[in-house]
Order: sequence, then structure tokens, then C-alpha cells
Amino acid sequence: MAYPVIIRNACGYHSYLVLDDQPRELLRHQGFQEEYSIRPWLGSTDPEDARQEWAEMLAEDIDSYRIVDSGNRDYCCDLPSWDHCSK
Repeated sequence: MAYPVIIRNACGYHSYLVLDDQPRELLRHQGFQEEYSIRPWLGSTDPEDARQEWAEMLAEDIDSYRIVDSGNRDYCCDLPSWDHCSK
């Protein structure tokens, strides 16, 4: 079953807020030694509210965030990048 995913586009690199039964942020830190990390999401699981909260938390323009579902091509292609991270 599909679940909502919020894509954050920062300088051409994507991070994801996954709103399934274990909400979490899949973060990409361009230029850092540890480029990929996962952390639990403790905010709203409503996609519109979560999008707003995430943008506000990072003090970024909400237009850099879009709501898709788990079948989104970008998300599916990028997801393996976080496989090495402990959840």
C-alpha cells in the first residue's frame, strides 16, 4: 500500500520525509563525511501539516517541498542510498 512521502529539494539534492507506520527523515548532507542519515519524525503525520512543519523547522521556503507517494520515481531510485544507515 502506498504512503505519503515529502521530497525536499535543496540545491538539487533530495531528502525525504517518509510518512508510513514508522515516520522518519531520510536526510542527505551534501559535503559531509557522513552524507546520509535517518532520524525519526516526531511531527505530524498528515502530509500537508508535516510539509509545513518540516519547512518551518529548517527555515526554508515551502515551495522546495512537495508531497508525493511511495511510488514516486525519484524516491524509489534514491531509497537504496540510505540502506547502510542504521534505522
